[in-house]
Amino acid sequence: MTDLLPGFQLFALAAALYAALGAMAVSVSLPWLRSTLQRWEPVARHRVLLLLASVPAGSALVLLLAASLPSMLALAAPWLDHCIVHAGYHAHLCFVHLPEVGIRLGLLAALAYLFARGLVRLTRAGVGFARAARVVVGLERSGEPSEVPGLILLHSTQPLCVAAGLFRPRILMSRGLFGLLTPEERGVVIAHERAHIHRRDALTRAMVRALTALHLPGVSAWLRKELDVAAEQACDEEAAVASGDRVHVAATILKVERATRAFNAGALAPVAMAFGATAVERRVESLLGSPAPARSLRLPLLLLAGMGMAAFLFSDELHHLSELILSLIAH
Repeated sequence: MTDLLPGFQLFALAAALYAALGAMAVSVSLPWLRSTLQRWEPVARHRVLLLLASVPAGSALVLLLAASLPSMLALAAPWLDHCIVHAGYHAHLCFVHLPEVGIRLGLLAALAYLFARGLVRLTRAGVGFARAARVVVGLERSGEPSEVPGLILLHSTQPLCVAAGLFRPRILMSRGLFGLLTPEERGVVIAHERAHIHRRDALTRAMVRALTALHLPGVSAWLRKELDVAAEQACDEEAAVASGDRVHVAATILKVERATRAFNAGALAPVAMAFGATAVERRVESLLGSPAPARSLRLPLLLLAGMGMAAFLFSDELHHLSELILSLIAH
């Protein structure tokens, strides 16, 4: 097992460098992204933001696989093994020839810190999910099914409406809010929350929290915020289609926001999407304007696919370059 440790350290360092490369690429392009994506319609914008959130993790996975391809081939075809030309102290990113020494103590400590930091974040997130799930279960048990399919009415005068649950999402609305709204306004709210359920937005938000942990702090916060806004606007658009009146949807958002302003949905946030709690001004402004034209994701997807194919086509060069960089910084 100790013989495997130096190799594991190098692969871990390589993955961290690839993830950092992806994070830096998104950070550098952030000014352009801010101005460009604002003109996109919510559904396409949400999908692009999801792609951006996954760039560091995707970079680490794809580039590590591509850089490891020559070593994988050497396992099946020993005559393709090039490591014999390197000195033993060389940073072998290889499954056949393990490096004789691990990485510098300072880098090892940095990797251990990043791993521990990520573990702490995941633990905190898990605790938050568990607490929120218990609150949702308690609310659901305290309510009763309504005549509206999929809607559970809570015995509370506090105005509240959420689409709650990661894997079995349902709509929870308090009787206080139900009685405050007209039948038409209830239809808007329910259509909006059903859109969250169909889109699995609560589950997506949970995944994004994990993916954005690999981004730079400022970029991570921007991505989480913009993804939430795009999800809300996408559901607003579906509610507008269902009601046939965009202005009515905007007015309902403002009415619910005023009614629920005193309620803090933070305890439910990890597993729920609350109506009227996110970017109300931007949502209303979007509804009062003309709908943005639909955008195709073909170009971004082709670009990412092309970059991935290029990494594998030039895997030998990537392998040698990675070993060179690792040799310079790790030893």
